[in-house]
Amino acid sequence: MRAHERLLLSVGSDKFTDEFKKVLLELDVPLKEFSEISGIPYSTLYKITNEKDFRVSTLKKIIGTIKSFEEDDSSEDKIALIAARPSLNKVSKKRVEINGKTYLLKEYPASTLEECIVSAIYAEREGVKAIVCAPIVSTSIEKVVRIPVAVIIAEKNAFMEALEIVVSKI
Repeated sequence: MRAHERLLLSVGSDKFTDEFKKVLLELDVPLKEFSEISGIPYSTLYKITNEKDFRVSTLKKIIGTIKSFEEDDSSEDKIALIAARPSLNKVSKKRVEINGKTYLLKEYPASTLEECIVSAIYAEREGVKAIVCAPIVSTSIEKVVRIPVAVIIAEKNAFMEALEIVVSKI
């Protein structure tokens, strides 16, 4: 399910604020930047993240802005990064260029084997071209997906090397 759809489903429940924060994290967009892009005042967004009421017109702008991010993402080839949140927080790029082609890096936080497998299936359904993950989960992931999988070996240039390996398999 896409981010804007999840957000719409949470409207009217106590979970809207949490879902909105989660979507902003997934999109890797700070609240200030989201404010600038959407045209919604930062103070309004801040109030929303603190569970205050807001107008339907504001909701429409939020959903429209999130949709625009999702449309931008759909035009590029994506590579899934499945790892624990602390590891993903060290990834400083959202896009990477390898062999003259740009790839969007899509993060899938997971802290258990089961979450890794679910994330891999979800990533494949979302149309990612390949997956980069830890060696310990790679064999399980390779059994459930039909896209290339590369592993990260904890070294200085491990991330870039794993991306180059997976791109060579696409």
